[in-house]
Amino acid sequence: MDYFIAIDLGKPCISGQPSDDEGCHLLDSFAILVQVTLASSALLTLFYKRSREKPQRPFNVWALDVSKQFAGAAVIHFLNLAVSYLAGRPRNGGPKTNLCVWYFLNVAVDTTVGVGILWFWLRSIQSVLMKLGVKDIKTGQYGPPPLRHMLYPWLKQTFIFILAESLMKLCVYGMFRLFPFLFTLGQWVLRWTNGNYRYQVLFVMLIFPLIMNIIQFWIVDTIVKVTPVRSSNERTPLLVK
Repeated sequence: MDYFIAIDLGKPCISGQPSDDEGCHLLDSFAILVQVTLASSALLTLFYKRSREKPQRPFNVWALDVSKQFAGAAVIHFLNLAVSYLAGRPRNGGPKTNLCVWYFLNVAVDTTVGVGILWFWLRSIQSVLMKLGVKDIKTGQYGPPPLRHMLYPWLKQTFIFILAESLMKLCVYGMFRLFPFLFTLGQWVLRWTNGNYRYQVLFVMLIFPLIMNIIQFWIVDTIVKVTPVRSSNERTPLLVK
């Protein structure tokens, strides 16, 4: 039923249907379909970005970089859902607020200010671990083939990347707590959807994340990769201390 409600854009809210604050569904079948579409679009963007790299990373290195980023994106997606429901559906009996607004704010902050916060945490964690003597943590450097020898460094770097993204998300949640006016700003941005929450579902779960995630994946892929050196098999990190 939720699927047909979500895609029936022309039908206005009527008495007996959820209000704008309660009508946004983030976990129904339509939302899942949208997330698959977003993931596919982001992957196609990274394929396109790879085709324009000069020189190109080896395919196995590129695949490890991309899988690391998608693992982090999956964690962030579930954290965004958790933050949206914690804020929009309080268990202390507080008023319900619009889940679409909270999800919109999560995506907006994650793909703008959040990229800088992510870079800060990623570099900070790497710096601390390097001082502790932990090896194979420089982003994008997995060692020589075969692939099975590259997986252990990949696992360590993926853990670091997910930890950095989780800390970034914690900072974003802190921003929501410290600056409650952000919710009002989100409501203002989505004011053109008032009276028809189906437009909110379409914009918040597809159009806006599609644009912003493509930009974010492009930038973050630049952060996590290294640039191959033409004259040798070594690769120089794109970001240096």
